[in-house]
Amino acid sequence: MTPTGTITSGITKIPVRNLWLLMLYASRLYQRDKLLRERGVEENPEDLFDLITDILITAIERRLQRSLGRQYHQRTDTLTRVRGQIDVLATESRKLLAQGRVACRFAELTANNQRNRLLHTALVIAARRTSQPALKQRARRLTEVLTQYGVSPQLVSAREAGQVTLGRNDRDDVEAIDAARLLISMNIPAEHDGKATNREPERHAAEVRRLYEAAVRGFYKVSLPPEWTVAEGETRHRWPVSEATDGLHAVLPVMKTDIVLETSDHRVIIETKFADALKPNQYDSVKLSRNHIFQLYAYVQSQHERDHLSSTAEGVLLYPVVGQHLCQAATIQGHRYRFMTVDLGSSAASIRDALLRIVRDVDVPR
Repeated sequence: MTPTGTITSGITKIPVRNLWLLMLYASRLYQRDKLLRERGVEENPEDLFDLITDILITAIERRLQRSLGRQYHQRTDTLTRVRGQIDVLATESRKLLAQGRVACRFAELTANNQRNRLLHTALVIAARRTSQPALKQRARRLTEVLTQYGVSPQLVSAREAGQVTLGRNDRDDVEAIDAARLLISMNIPAEHDGKATNREPERHAAEVRRLYEAAVRGFYKVSLPPEWTVAEGETRHRWPVSEATDGLHAVLPVMKTDIVLETSDHRVIIETKFADALKPNQYDSVKLSRNHIFQLYAYVQSQHERDHLSSTAEGVLLYPVVGQHLCQAATIQGHRYRFMTVDLGSSAASIRDALLRIVRDVDVPR
């Protein structure tokens, strides 16, 4: 599988290999698996699909040495003996007792659960798209094994894959499930392939925007020095209002910042904008979006007197671009603002360096 195409959103075109890189950064597999990060996969994103396939297959093979995970599934069926609870309404309305049968509702322990269907789907995708014959053969063999266990061949969607949950007793399945989710996300054909796909939402700008934000957050979680912390998910902030009327808080919008990085003496608020960094205005000159600047300004200025980091809070607008560069900064009312781009058409090393530059430049004199 050679990732030579592009995913398009507006005029921003991202090479598939770098879209895979974003998916890697956003994945729980990358954030949890230190060995995966040490394998230098970022430097060879073209090999990423095969590497994740290898991780998936190895994890499933290891799981099968014990047994395939089973779960209880609620079923309804007509039986010749009572099992579980009797469905009185169905039994009476269909006059089943006269036929020597009874309608029952019961829990059945089965391998045909959403978790194993997720693994089966990932194996099918891996067998179709991996470039390595050995991996293809192993994936097909495991697909047959899961089918023999009774796992349905019906493929699950990316949305269904995201809904699979694991309990505290399911640690043995974590690596395989995380790898399976990542492979399903990566199953995006190049634009020029002309292949039909049921995963069109992944190409939608809103989906890629969320992926971009999750990727930047995931990257910082595993790449920053120990003194930095990364807030989990979006962070909510309240407006620093006083003497508010009774109904004000009900109508004020909630401020939700994308990414917040903190040390003991610094706070950096990052807003990821999947949009063009510079746009032409009515005077035929290119400018930053005033709405983006106003939004970031409100987020940073709302930090006043919030805590001991409020005076050091700074804001960053981070735009993904291809073949462009923007790195400008200014201090406004005592807070530093930076307007930066990360070139998603460049190498993985350049993308990594652009993201780390935000942290490196924190101590630049103001």
